[in-house]
Amino acid sequence: MDISYLKEFVVLADTLNFWTAAERLYIGESSLSKHIKALEKQLGAPLFTRTSRKVALTEFGQLMLPYAQSMAKLQYEYESAAFRYFHHEMQSLSISTIPVIAQYNITEAFVKFQMDHPTVRLDICETDTQVIRKQLLARECDIGIYRDSSVYLEHNPDEESQIVKIPYCTDELVAVLPPDHPLAGEKKIDLVQLAAEQFSLIRQDTMPYDLCIRACREAGFHPKVVFSSHNLEAILDMVRKGGCVSMLFSRHIAALRRDGPDGGFSVAVVPVVPVIRTTVYLGYLKRAQLSPAAIHFIEYFKLIHPD
Repeated sequence: MDISYLKEFVVLADTLNFWTAAERLYIGESSLSKHIKALEKQLGAPLFTRTSRKVALTEFGQLMLPYAQSMAKLQYEYESAAFRYFHHEMQSLSISTIPVIAQYNITEAFVKFQMDHPTVRLDICETDTQVIRKQLLARECDIGIYRDSSVYLEHNPDEESQIVKIPYCTDELVAVLPPDHPLAGEKKIDLVQLAAEQFSLIRQDTMPYDLCIRACREAGFHPKVVFSSHNLEAILDMVRKGGCVSMLFSRHIAALRRDGPDGGFSVAVVPVVPVIRTTVYLGYLKRAQLSPAAIHFIEYFKLIHPD
């Protein structure tokens, strides 16, 4: 059995889409299909059901998946050992990322990768999602880690087709209110209920700001933004002391509560409807000639999870 077929099985199980899985694996869709069929033949039963509209794991596929995941992890580990053996000279890997990498445990992932690969220097640039996409298309970075939303953000289809995207985690916007706000005790808030409020948001000309503005407009109002900043503590101060409301990502809030000196802070956090969900992706240019370091980092990224 070719062990790489097991990794392909893991990726296809994650995407449930042959075209997307083939992109991530740097192989053709027809090759992936042949490999999966060969693996199924060797194992003695189908791993997937296939129709013209969707791909789904079979019961046997669900049984085999944890073993394949373990083998894929082992493959990465021995390939890492080989990488260290053959690459003694320092290599540079340029990664542009959204600024909140600590809240998503991405900083921890960078540290672990560099410990495992001491000859790879990570050149990290923190910037906004909109800038990262432009940098990828202009070949100004090897890899981008950025936030995206297919529902609330518009994309140029031609540009989007040039980027391979690997999902890392999802997050959603929540309402952040003063503790004495009339809606502070609600289990959820319809976004239109905030139409008369003054808003404190992440700074203008960023993806989070644009996301909040568009979500409010689709709810039927234009938010009155009286303060915007890149500093989350300043935004929260405007909520606590200035009587504003805000919309922040739930993982931002969870991290601030976890890391605060008293384990929390005096604001109310309430989910909003409709749910405004985003996904954090690793992206790279499809037509780019990736370095061995970049390819190996992408393989590493496929194995990690934020929780």
